[in-house]
Amino acid sequence: MKKIEKLGEPRQLTEYRSKPGAIYDGPNFTSVKNDIKKQLLKEQGHLCAYCMARVKISEMKVEHFLCQTENDKEQLNYKNLLGCCKGGEGNKPRNQTCDTRKGSKSILFSPANQAYNIESKIKYSTTSGKISSSDTIFNRQINDVLNLNFSRLITNRIKALEGVENFLNKKAGRRNKAEIQKVIETYKSKNANDKFKEYNAYILHYLNIKLARLK
Repeated sequence: MKKIEKLGEPRQLTEYRSKPGAIYDGPNFTSVKNDIKKQLLKEQGHLCAYCMARVKISEMKVEHFLCQTENDKEQLNYKNLLGCCKGGEGNKPRNQTCDTRKGSKSILFSPANQAYNIESKIKYSTTSGKISSSDTIFNRQINDVLNLNFSRLITNRIKALEGVENFLNKKAGRRNKAEIQKVIETYKSKNANDKFKEYNAYILHYLNIKLARLK
């Protein structure tokens, strides 16, 4: 997970919420939902809020961090909404991840709540491809509620890391600080299409380790 800086909510959502009896996925909500998805993709860099895999507007879910069934007043609160991948929707629960696996369960920290400082709660292993947390409860939720150490995600993170390593190894010799920093900047920034690179925070962890070793 990486920190998400929320943008202003879509105008259509503001207008829809002002109408009497407005509910999520209620009448005439389709265009509102499309605007929500576009805004979520823009602020998240087209990455899933939980696993950081690439998501497209045609293949994404709008996640309520505080579930609708227990938090009715938060169903149209834009700050409560996150964009997520399909997470193996339709598969057995053990093969599901992210919002699909989470369902109506709760987790401690939202990547979109700045007070949580989500990146300080997550640890990455560049050898195993796993993620964890020093917070015992949240660590359990990473595995049992979000299933973020599912084999498919571990494999994808390792492949993404191998891609960066291969790029760095194209040039003979050891990379200097300026070269590593340049790669870091490409992962810290969105491209012209508002997209972050996949598994962004995981790769940045690796690159920052390499940079620190050069100092």
